[in-house]
Amino acid sequence: MIDHIVIVGFGCIGQAVLPLLQRTWPWAAITVVDRSFDDRRRELVAAHGLHAVEAGITADTFSTVLAPLLRPWTFLLSLAPSVCSRDLIALAQSHGAFYIDAGIEPWDYAGDANAAQLSNYALREQMLAFARGREPMPTALVAHGANPGMVSVLVKAALMELAGHAALEQAEPRHRAQWAALARRLDLRVIQISEYDSQQAPGFPREGEFANTWSAEGFITECLQDAELGWGTHEAALPPGGYRHSDGCGAAIAIHRPGHRTRVRSWSPSHGPFDAHLITHNESISIADYLTDDAAGLPPYRPTVYYAYRPTDATLASMRWLDDRGAARVRGERILRDEIVSGEDELGVLLLSGRHGGIWYGSHLSIERARSLAPYNSATSLQVASSLVAGMRWVLSNPRRGVVESDAVDYGPVLADAAPWWAPLGGHVTNWQPKPGARSLVIADFLLD
Repeated sequence: MIDHIVIVGFGCIGQAVLPLLQRTWPWAAITVVDRSFDDRRRELVAAHGLHAVEAGITADTFSTVLAPLLRPWTFLLSLAPSVCSRDLIALAQSHGAFYIDAGIEPWDYAGDANAAQLSNYALREQMLAFARGREPMPTALVAHGANPGMVSVLVKAALMELAGHAALEQAEPRHRAQWAALARRLDLRVIQISEYDSQQAPGFPREGEFANTWSAEGFITECLQDAELGWGTHEAALPPGGYRHSDGCGAAIAIHRPGHRTRVRSWSPSHGPFDAHLITHNESISIADYLTDDAAGLPPYRPTVYYAYRPTDATLASMRWLDDRGAARVRGERILRDEIVSGEDELGVLLLSGRHGGIWYGSHLSIERARSLAPYNSATSLQVASSLVAGMRWVLSNPRRGVVESDAVDYGPVLADAAPWWAPLGGHVTNWQPKPGARSLVIADFLLD
């Protein structure tokens, strides 16, 4: 049984997950590692009886700082930006420890001259190559926050509900090929990870300040990267500026335009049609790859998958400080939590079929409910924190699986663990289309720019 938890990065998500960890494993010691501890962090350390290590985690220091903290039945949570996931996994596994993160990270986005090697496509390919041969080692679950992570679980739940809506007799798939075959049978063409964050924080952002409900640094990085999307086999032509990758699984493309300059139409039950930003995310690639069906005797099949994000009003206002490829005008960052006065984070997956309509499956978590469930949280952070804990519980039930993506976890138990935190959670059938009569559902029908 887990007896020690080491959290690298005691920022927004590190603080948010703390009360959930202590509720789930009250006997486990918790160590938090961060490059600096302000008064708020020190108050939390004292109030919760944590062990604090003040140290920057870099390529030169990570082993020296972290190795003494790791042993069998320790869980390493990597929640800091620009801390290399692969190096921390190798260190954890070499000491018999488990590992989880909320996204695959390199050491330094700004310091790498070859930006293509820092795309989510490239980072995932590097992780898949690293994972080969590590299958018997202690489990490391990568990219398992809310998204990427729990949304891969929601896709499977949505597929089963869409199959029921389409009156298909369908046993629950048991492995990857069966899930891909079900998606093909449903004529599933598009999966949007559809998020509308309506949490309100009047008075923010201030001049030159980037405000967000999760890592401002992380979201700025995503905004400035090329938009990336899983590339469906029904797509007839690349979008303007689109390009394919010359290596790897081939399940995704990118657009030579930053995500914050790339807009698409999306839909959610609470807000109906809305404009969103096509932001690069790992799940856009992993879900598309997972649902690729190349069964013998059939043409290849894959849906188009991408993240359509409408952030808070405060974050939208903050995005005006971004240039095409830089953030020089950003003079400060603010994580919105206590400043939020109302709203919800509506996060789900929107599946659109060429023959059976569509379904949105996800969460409508309000700020009021999030605060009633756990301190130090907004609706956004609680979705991430609860996904991490659900992923950790799955790892403990599957302790020797090597390096695992969220698409490969057993969706039923993980969904059941997270559901009480994500509620209200469920499916909503829709006949929405991005344009009247746009039944082909190609990316050109969704793009706004």
